[in-house]
Amino acid sequence: MQRVLDKKMFIPIVLIGFLFVLCAKKQVKQPKEIILARIGEKTISLNEFLRRAEYVPRAKYCRGNTGIHKKIVLNSLIAEKMLALEAGKDNELTQNEHFQRYLQGRKEQAMRQWLYYKEAVSKVKLEPAEIEKVYQVAGRKYKVYFFSVNDDSIAQEVKSKLHEQGKSFEQVFKKLGGLDPLPEKEVEYNSWEHDVIHNALFSKKLKVNEVIGPLKVANDLYIVMKVKSWTDRVALSEEDIQQRWNNVRERLTDSKALRIYENFVAKIMKGKKIEFVPSTFRKLVNLVGPLYFELEEKRREIFLNMALDKKLDNPKFLDLRKGLEDIRNEPFFRIDGEVWTVGDFEIELEKHPLVFRKKKMAKKELGEQFKFAIADMIRDKYLTQEAYKRGYDKVNVVKRNVEMWKDAYLANYQKKKYLERFKLEQKEGPQIIIKYLN
Repeated sequence: MQRVLDKKMFIPIVLIGFLFVLCAKKQVKQPKEIILARIGEKTISLNEFLRRAEYVPRAKYCRGNTGIHKKIVLNSLIAEKMLALEAGKDNELTQNEHFQRYLQGRKEQAMRQWLYYKEAVSKVKLEPAEIEKVYQVAGRKYKVYFFSVNDDSIAQEVKSKLHEQGKSFEQVFKKLGGLDPLPEKEVEYNSWEHDVIHNALFSKKLKVNEVIGPLKVANDLYIVMKVKSWTDRVALSEEDIQQRWNNVRERLTDSKALRIYENFVAKIMKGKKIEFVPSTFRKLVNLVGPLYFELEEKRREIFLNMALDKKLDNPKFLDLRKGLEDIRNEPFFRIDGEVWTVGDFEIELEKHPLVFRKKKMAKKELGEQFKFAIADMIRDKYLTQEAYKRGYDKVNVVKRNVEMWKDAYLANYQKKKYLERFKLEQKEGPQIIIKYLN
């Protein structure tokens, strides 16, 4: 009898121990942070300081990199935290559902970045010889002739003529209907270029007149290049040598990490397909199209979010909002057995603005690019779900990212509330700062 009881007691003890081990494994390892300042319950990390110093516009008197300028930036961040504490956790801004979704979007973006780091960047292994090979050509500046081909079969024909039939680059260009002069451009190692183009130019030493390609850079898009000339800037100082080495290492890491992550994303999205409701899709494209092409290019990516902001009283935005309200409950697309209405899409937009793959497009391309942007948004939603499963919302750098943006907005909110008490008329900014904010 005692043995039976012992066995019965042993089983739950083992299960409890097993569950304890599982829970322990689920704890997310926290990256180490360097804390520069503490303000009440809030802190400022070195990483937050660097991000804010680099990306937030600074006054002319502290745009440098001197010790004094760094202190001014840090003191400004400390003042921001103090204003955020004064605003408190419960106020009109924190209760605003649109602001809450905005912060959720910031959090989920940081979670995806951490997922990318863990699944891709941290898994990249580079050999010194691999870095050295690219380092040898990283000082080059190429001048290249180039032309593009927009068809797979034509690309194969071009390849045959260049590499099998011995036709010259110029002959093939003219045969395709190209007009003199040949297009040309300069490319340096730090230039932004498609990975395929960059790797072709900087993976080995190229000779003048060497022909490269056709290189596939997108569906039905190929680039063919010919080296016109090149110059080489030799790194002489120890600082220049180290900087170039670091640049090569970072770019190679990014390139390999991207390939690793693409495979990871493919596994997450396997078997998932978006099916749009044609009638609703057409209505939405007809609503957003005219407004999208009227906006300045730098504002286009957030145009739908601007349209949904009721504080903006632009008549064209009002028309778009009214049109969206009329179709808000209509089904927009289906994925993974779930139906999304236009209203569901609007809510997701507040967390994840659409990002178009093509920054410049013809009006006839908007429909296709709109689908791609939605597909990318949905892809990120599934990646976010994976990040939640791994507990990445608990990672300290993710939480700090959210707090950083929240405190910045709370500080502005509190500053505005404070100045409203004085019923100020329009004045120069410096006068207000001197009289009311010092």
